[in-house]
Amino acid sequence: GDSRAVSVGAHLVRQRARTDRCLWLCVHLRRRVPRSRWAELVMRLLGILGGGSCFGVLAVALHVDVIVHYPEKSPLLETCGRLRLFASTGLSGPGVAAEANKTDDDTFLARLELPDQHLYESTTVAVLADPDNVARRSDACHQICMDLGQEGREVQLGAFEVIERLDKMNVIHVWPTFCQQDWSEVKTSFHSSAINQTVHVVARLPAAILENRVRRPSAKMPPVMFRLNPEWYWARGGDKYNTWHQLMVTGYMKSMVSAEVFIENVTWDSWLTQPIYTLEGVQAKCGSCAPELQFVCKSWELHGNSMYAGGDHSFGSATAFFGELYDKAMPAILAQLPARSDDATLPVGVWGYCVGGLAAWNALVSRPDLFNIAYLGSPAMDYNCGHPFDAIRGMNWTAGARPRIYIDAGTEEGELMDKQTLLLFQKLQDKGLVAGQDVFYERAEFGTHQASSFLRRTVKALLVLFGANSAGHAKLPDGQGLTVLDSVPLGMAAKGDTQLSGVSQPVISVPALGHALAWSCCAGAMFFLGRLSMSRSMHGSVFASAPLLSDMT
Repeated sequence: GDSRAVSVGAHLVRQRARTDRCLWLCVHLRRRVPRSRWAELVMRLLGILGGGSCFGVLAVALHVDVIVHYPEKSPLLETCGRLRLFASTGLSGPGVAAEANKTDDDTFLARLELPDQHLYESTTVAVLADPDNVARRSDACHQICMDLGQEGREVQLGAFEVIERLDKMNVIHVWPTFCQQDWSEVKTSFHSSAINQTVHVVARLPAAILENRVRRPSAKMPPVMFRLNPEWYWARGGDKYNTWHQLMVTGYMKSMVSAEVFIENVTWDSWLTQPIYTLEGVQAKCGSCAPELQFVCKSWELHGNSMYAGGDHSFGSATAFFGELYDKAMPAILAQLPARSDDATLPVGVWGYCVGGLAAWNALVSRPDLFNIAYLGSPAMDYNCGHPFDAIRGMNWTAGARPRIYIDAGTEEGELMDKQTLLLFQKLQDKGLVAGQDVFYERAEFGTHQASSFLRRTVKALLVLFGANSAGHAKLPDGQGLTVLDSVPLGMAAKGDTQLSGVSQPVISVPALGHALAWSCCAGAMFFLGRLSMSRSMHGSVFASAPLLSDMT
């Protein structure tokens, strides 16, 4: 019955907790106590007798099965001869590298057996290729893989795989590339009924999916970001993608597709015919405003609404337009990407600045079944007296993937932009999104509302959203890391307080304080155990002269 199932489940939870505590102690002793050959034999005997005990677990080396997916029929293999694949970790010691052997079409397996002291550690895994020594010298091989040298193995391009926590058995799948470094583009056009205009999409595709087109899960597909208003930001979009693509090739950023959305006959100075993708028409007066939005309403009625007056902006078209954009542009893009092995939600987003940032927000909240990433650069959240904030109440991610949202603003864009972007950041956290994981906020030093300033901010935003490490973004040079919330913008108090403080206050993270206390406790415990181990050693303990285990080699 249900009560018995609950009882059994609770027992398993308690048993797992005891096992985890035992494993932690064993791993600590494994690293701290001096090596002893006979102590090792005793531990292995205990492992045999103990079965599921921590001794039994630690008596076996850690296994990492690296499943490599690479096309056997590829220009690299055809011109550079037989290709031996290897998998390797960033750890030291025996078993950290192994050759990958074919198990199926386009599939190879490398089993790494790591020393058991690495249990629960993190590690990086990379795939290396070793082309034929003779064939790699041929002109044909160098035309395909121009940077392939004569000595040593070739490490994969792009980001390496990270295992955050090594368990006893680990399995990861890798789709490596070794040679292709040039991106390509695909163009598609359609007539939009939502705005009654012709739309042209130029999608720039990363090199990684051109060399390795082996099918993969949706989660391993490169994210597609639709970039709005490229006629404003920036001319020669291919040159800008070159910069971002180099970050992908060199492993700082995961591969992503940038799809620029142009509207026919709309240029950088066509404001009167510029589509503004909103959820409703424009209004001049605000009526009643929530206390937290009084500053938005005041600004809107004074001068904000006047910039939207006149012209043909296709107000209220957001929901229909972004549905069309996905349905009519994504098939052409997907046709150039590897086939998928599942029907899960694809990582797709919208990216824009100013009214484009507002449009990206409206795409996310009106079609969460299609879009799950948004880069909101200085978004015009003050539109219609702050009505875009109303969509937060209806947000849910049951229809698709949990959203990832990056918000930034420049310190020189004024108090209105400071306050409305921070308010959005706060409200998204109140809705349940996690700062630093689901939603990110950055105030760019000296940032203005100019294209050059937006471009400067772009690299950091892309590294946060698509960075190579497990936290979701690459580590930037010292002093250049992401500021989730450095300080409260002028005139805005800390989260949960909408009164004006007039003072820039640092925000202290409660989870960060908890982590600091936890680390302090762990450090004290490790020091105590270390002293205890030394004391036992001096008194001739059985643990006196050797680690508990050594490598089974």
